[in-house]
Amino acid sequence: MNGIKIVSLEQANPNDPRGPIYEWCKGLPGRQLTVYERIKGIPLANHYHKGEDPAKNPELLFLAKGELELVAYNKQGQRFEARVREGHEIIISPYVLHTLKTITDIILLEYRSTVFDRAKPDTYLSTLEEFLLK
Repeated sequence: MNGIKIVSLEQANPNDPRGPIYEWCKGLPGRQLTVYERIKGIPLANHYHKGEDPAKNPELLFLAKGELELVAYNKQGQRFEARVREGHEIIISPYVLHTLKTITDIILLEYRSTVFDRAKPDTYLSTLEEFLLK
């Protein structure tokens, strides 16, 4: 679906006996990294972004640990669903309604090019019906 991309990242050093190393958002100017730890069964998101905050145009997520299900809809009502495992990047464009359902306990990283401003979060909670009408 247009507006969603999932990318498998290569390990920086796959022979490192200590475990995986991923180099993510290399070369991008950054201001904040948000780390989400969520337990199995707890959903995240169920919202969309307009892209008013540059950090949400697009939204960049990296699943560092665990497994989740991504369900997303674009403004044309197209549905996208994917199981995402650790080591994958999720790229979500503005005006894509998205929900992340945790299948296992997870650690999810959000890369931000701006510092999060609670007064202007560029996050719009929505049902699918409301989303398609806006």
